[in-house]
Amino acid sequence: MRPGLFNWRYYFWLIPLDVAVVLFLIAPQPLSLGEAVSWTILALISHALMAVPFAIFRRLEWVIGTFRNEVGAMVVVGMVRGFAILDIGLLMDLPQLEPYLLRPLNSAVAVPTWFIMIHFLVGSRREFSEDYRALYLKLVRGNIARYDSKKAKLSVKEIEQRVATVLEPLRVKIETLHGSKISPSRLAEESLIIQSYVEEKIRPLSHELWQRKEIEAPRLGLFRLTTLTLFRTRLPIGLTIFPSALYSLVGLSALMPFSHAFWHQSTSTASLLIIYFLYNRFYSNSKDKYLLNSAALVFTLFLPLITSRLLDSRFGLVPIPGLGEIVGLFWFFFLLLAFGAALAVSNYHEEIMSVLRNQLKDVVIDAHPKESEEVSARFAKYLHGEVQSELLSASMLLSQAAKEKNSRIGRRGIEKTAEILRRDHAKYAVGGELTPEVRMQKIIDAWAGIAQVEIELVGTGVIAEDSLTSLSDVIEELVSNSVRHGSANEISVRVSRVKDSLSVTYTDNGSRRGKGKPGLGSSLLKSLTTNVQISDSKERTVITFQMID
Repeated sequence: MRPGLFNWRYYFWLIPLDVAVVLFLIAPQPLSLGEAVSWTILALISHALMAVPFAIFRRLEWVIGTFRNEVGAMVVVGMVRGFAILDIGLLMDLPQLEPYLLRPLNSAVAVPTWFIMIHFLVGSRREFSEDYRALYLKLVRGNIARYDSKKAKLSVKEIEQRVATVLEPLRVKIETLHGSKISPSRLAEESLIIQSYVEEKIRPLSHELWQRKEIEAPRLGLFRLTTLTLFRTRLPIGLTIFPSALYSLVGLSALMPFSHAFWHQSTSTASLLIIYFLYNRFYSNSKDKYLLNSAALVFTLFLPLITSRLLDSRFGLVPIPGLGEIVGLFWFFFLLLAFGAALAVSNYHEEIMSVLRNQLKDVVIDAHPKESEEVSARFAKYLHGEVQSELLSASMLLSQAAKEKNSRIGRRGIEKTAEILRRDHAKYAVGGELTPEVRMQKIIDAWAGIAQVEIELVGTGVIAEDSLTSLSDVIEELVSNSVRHGSANEISVRVSRVKDSLSVTYTDNGSRRGKGKPGLGSSLLKSLTTNVQISDSKERTVITFQMID
């Protein structure tokens, strides 16, 4: 099982569950309004104190590196919660169960169980999607189909002609201005014309040429997950018995004398152990796993109750309250479902990944995208990246010149625009005229006078050429978005190596951006990056992600 329990989202999601458990299973029933408030405050305080060891363990790489170490650390986190409930509860003069050490022991089992349930029922599906996409990209990289099969394919000449047709009118217009003196109002007008041209002509063409398919991981819905867990996976009855017994013992102790609660739980645990050994004995040889799992579920849920009732009447014991029976049944089933889901998800992920590896090996060897598809994608990235960014940068220079009435900046903006439009675009887009290193320098130069861009490579070693190309594509897109949508003027990019991946930290001082409609840029970033995390504030935006090298 993969690590991932130490997630702050899980920690905050557990707050309502923690409060509910304290109110209904730990606090003696029935509760008055004042007692309910006191126990709620105690639950919140104990949960807050639990954050201290949680934060410490989260920073220790040897803890978060393996699932087993995480569970062990989570036991300690749970014990902190248990002692907090016990000690603070006594200080608040709230009644506590005896023996007192039962409280931290119960929390040491309950807290890891809660995090495991949330991790595998909620978080694992997102992680699987990231794994799937990363593996997909690593195996097929340059061979992913870039066209929707229903769309007509353009020849290389047709693509070149369409690009030339779109850019030529703007080039002719700019050439008439080159070398002549232009008024500030005309500079402002030309700035708006360039921006409008980018939005209405260049962006639509780049989107049309791209037409890249999304990479979607197979979805594991809750219904299918439940079916896999209960009927197609070996039921983890052995893993469930101990935490369920301890948790139920604490719950019953709040409803009846501890000695009676201990007796009831002992008989129930004995029944479950017998079912566990019989189930494991028959599972390997059983041909109908569905029937065997169904029978095991029925017996594990109801046999302990029947046994307990028979013993109650025979020995004259205090019967278990109805609430205790319901809570015990629900808790055991929920634990069984959570642990079973963990195994089912792990098995399902490995099965899908194995199929993907086997199938995509053949794709990598045999699949050769048509020349027109590859050229189309390169032209799309070139138009959306270099041409769009440099034209927008030039238009901002013209706008700046108009505001400051500075003819020198105005001439520089016109010259920059003319230089962009005079290029042999086919060579730039397809011919590999610019190396990735030169492209990164051009990103810095393109926004000179508009934004200060710094790109730092730290301990990356030798980076594959296609990885450098992808890296420059992503940086170019991010810089353009920061300047255009966030009005950033200070941007830094730090690239380092983490095993077989490039780790990138992108920072700008732009304003907070809202979520816009996904376009080619979003598709490009999604297809090339993994593990994306965004920290957005009024002062700055920090984006971290990884790229496979």
